[in-house]
Amino acid sequence: MENELEDKILTILDQHQVGVLTSVQEDFPHARYMTFLHDGLTLYTPSGKELPKTEEVRRNPLVCVLIGYDGPGSAFLEINGLASLEEDESIKERVWENISKEWFQGDGSPSFVVIKIVPEQIRILNSEDDGPDTLDLIG
Repeated sequence: MENELEDKILTILDQHQVGVLTSVQEDFPHARYMTFLHDGLTLYTPSGKELPKTEEVRRNPLVCVLIGYDGPGSAFLEINGLASLEEDESIKERVWENISKEWFQGDGSPSFVVIKIVPEQIRILNSEDDGPDTLDLIG
């Protein structure tokens, strides 16, 4: 069942790049649309080093991502995980090659950073099944 569930999750991730990243700003959720790439179940999203979301991730790595919703009746993912700033240059290059560059001056730009999200729990919501399917990845 777990491999089948993971395949469903990967299919949704393959079909969608735009989702909502929610981090914690002081004591409140702070949500914004982001572009996501994935390697397996790990998500990557570009950001600027000076933007609030980067500082929010540094202070509190707990995040939630909603991705995949196409309208009534479409399945989507709720991904709860831990975010960090990615240091691997090959991943940064891959993300840079696959994003819109309108917000950045260049891949050598000191403002470019990649947020890495390692899921701890992924739920498929609004699916055709009897309820949300949950993939727990910790414990």
